[in-house]
Amino acid sequence: MKSFLLKILAFTLFLFSICLLLSEIEFSDDFLINRTKDTAYDKVGWNLNKIKNHKEEIKGSNIFFGSSYVLNGLSDSVLNTKKIKSFNFAVRHNGNDLSLFFLKKIIPLQPKEVFFLKGKTGFKNLHKLAPLLYKPSTLVGDGQAINISFVKYLFKRTKLALEYIFFISENNQNINISTSIYGVEYENEPFSETIFKNKDVVEKLRFEDEGYNLHKTNYLYKKEKTANNFFNTLKNLKRKITREYYQRNNWVSNWNSQENFVDTAKEICGENNIPFSQLYMPVVSDVVSLEKSQNPFFIPLASDAKKIYVFKSYAFLENKLYWADMHHLSKEGAIVFTNKLVEQLK
Repeated sequence: MKSFLLKILAFTLFLFSICLLLSEIEFSDDFLINRTKDTAYDKVGWNLNKIKNHKEEIKGSNIFFGSSYVLNGLSDSVLNTKKIKSFNFAVRHNGNDLSLFFLKKIIPLQPKEVFFLKGKTGFKNLHKLAPLLYKPSTLVGDGQAINISFVKYLFKRTKLALEYIFFISENNQNINISTSIYGVEYENEPFSETIFKNKDVVEKLRFEDEGYNLHKTNYLYKKEKTANNFFNTLKNLKRKITREYYQRNNWVSNWNSQENFVDTAKEICGENNIPFSQLYMPVVSDVVSLEKSQNPFFIPLASDAKKIYVFKSYAFLENKLYWADMHHLSKEGAIVFTNKLVEQLK
């Protein structure tokens, strides 16, 4: 039995070593573009093209990174119209690792200021494109822990490495990518659901807003505080364990690694004398929650930038035409929001 277990262990280590070796293959930009074209992540191609072929445009510009919150909601077109040279490099899905990947490519081009997305909470996983963008050694060097997220990443990276070998042999060329001047991708369909005037919807949104801030209220909602019973004690304990221990567990969650990526970004910007800031993008609950339990609108983290762009109120977005859904601004909302941001950027 012992001999059998040792063989299993040896085979596992051998397989893991093969995965690591294959995963260290550097992928070309053409491969990155090929694997993201005609997907939700085709913005990667625009980013890489802008970095390669428009270096002088990036120099001296404000560069915005983040998820679809930024991609849909921050108009670099409006900013440039207002004489604030800027580009939106956001790509769908949350992950500071993706922002850091593009930051390192842009830093040599000397941008004026860099903006990462500031989320309501920390990000819990790697970006879905991490296996495509990062070698294991680079990812770990940038702050990634050896945990469940890393193991999942490694097997996906290995699969992509095998695909890349065939991609090279096929000699893929002439990949069409977007050549639009600006990086914003507007959500053109306004929110169809009735909000702001519907009492049930407003109450639901206030409840959602309160949920983001349970760490300030001993993990109990206001309506639960009036009943001091055994079940509320269990709820309190469950939420506290989930928020403070499970989410912060470096093996189960990737929260700490995501903070490490921000710290790495700040260090890189500091070494190159480029200001590093964060931008908070609002959601519908920020607009309707008049009696806010939070100030600011997010959970402060140790990795937060010294400068976070956030408004005292988002009442100026109280119009259903400004929203594509509960979490993303429509084209009209993005224009209104960006015009408001101009006042802080100037």
